Amino acid sequence: MPVLRRTYADVYRDGKNRLRNNSPLNNFNPQGITKAYLDMLGIEMDRTYNTVDYVYRAGDPTKALGSDLDRTGLITGEARTNAVVATDFTLTNFHFMIDPRLGWGVQKLIEQNYTPEERSVLEDREYITVNGTSITAINIPRGLAVSNTGGSIVYTTSTQAVLTGKENGYASVVGNALGADSNVQSNVLIAHTLNTIPELRKISHFIKCANTFPIQNGSYALTDDEYRYNIATAKIAIPTNEVAIRRAALSVPGVRDVLFERHKFGNGTMHLIIEGTSPIISIGLIEAVTERVIQSASYGDTVYVTAPEYLGVELNFYIDVEPGLTSDGPLREQAKNVIIQYINDLPLGGEIIWNRIVSEVIEISGIRDFIPNIYKHGEYNPFTKSNSKQTILRFMNQRAKYNQKFYTDTGLITCCS
Repeated sequence: MPVLRRTYADVYRDGKNRLRNNSPLNNFNPQGITKAYLDMLGIEMDRTYNTVDYVYRAGDPTKALGSDLDRTGLITGEARTNAVVATDFTLTNFHFMIDPRLGWGVQKLIEQNYTPEERSVLEDREYITVNGTSITAINIPRGLAVSNTGGSIVYTTSTQAVLTGKENGYASVVGNALGADSNVQSNVLIAHTLNTIPELRKISHFIKCANTFPIQNGSYALTDDEYRYNIATAKIAIPTNEVAIRRAALSVPGVRDVLFERHKFGNGTMHLIIEGTSPIISIGLIEAVTERVIQSASYGDTVYVTAPEYLGVELNFYIDVEPGLTSDGPLREQAKNVIIQYINDLPLGGEIIWNRIVSEVIEISGIRDFIPNIYKHGEYNPFTKSNSKQTILRFMNQRAKYNQKFYTDTGLITCCS
């Protein structure tokens, strides 16, 4: 039970009153024996209460903090997860490519920038692969730093990337900062340090890089409140029930919500549709969730983890701006961005409220009116960034199915004035 806390001041005040009422000792000046006695008693009692209060708090899961809470969690078999660095070990996300504006393959890129003698050096040092007279590949070594434009988020490639013909060369990457500081959205890692390799310096500005999907699996250690929740729900999370599966999936950094379907593909099967903190789900995140969930499933159960079906929203509209503006470019970009933010924040099975789109744009200072032109959605493929089987829609509310998610980006939104 909780301890009735008594401070030094409480003990001193009560002791002083009792001594005055029950003894001839009444000299309470700073050098008096009575005051010295009360000081000693008050200090020792204060220490005792502090110790008792600490023991009580350390043993109470609702009040324990830090290492005390860790020890409580170990009793229940629920260990606190540590901070992890953001990674993508798949070979389907981060890639190098020859600048598509050139229209060149590896053969022409090397021939246009290196002499025959220099090509021999490149081959000897295994920066290029030669088959007879043909240059078949450019080999970008691992350990290369890649980053965002400002260089505030840095990753390192952990595998070699091989560019063949006009094809991209994929590599796995590891963030340089522990925790969520290295998490990135799509197309953020667009700078590289290829110019630090002397042999490849001539072509470094012709080679670009990017991450097709977000990388969101970096995370900090659980806070005390988050860890306390996991301890509280540990006993009700029996393997293979929905709570256990959801807890396992939600523990993966980058997962915002999970749609759970039991027996979707027959008896003993479970289907999870992942909704991420980023609108597009990467293959790496799906693999991470699958691995984590399998550990919580019972023997013989089969788990399927997939991304939502994406409905690509295409919108063409005009804006009427206030007279006297010298440039409407920033307003058009702002109007596009608020629509993209609104649509991409919708959950699985969400509904596009048409009046909300109109109000989001009209509320921008400098815009007087919103005039829609074309409104349609289709089946969006995040790998090819294509939106197929489009359906032209009326300017009214649209709801997705339970397993669908609306998505749009700057390539699907057009704004004129």
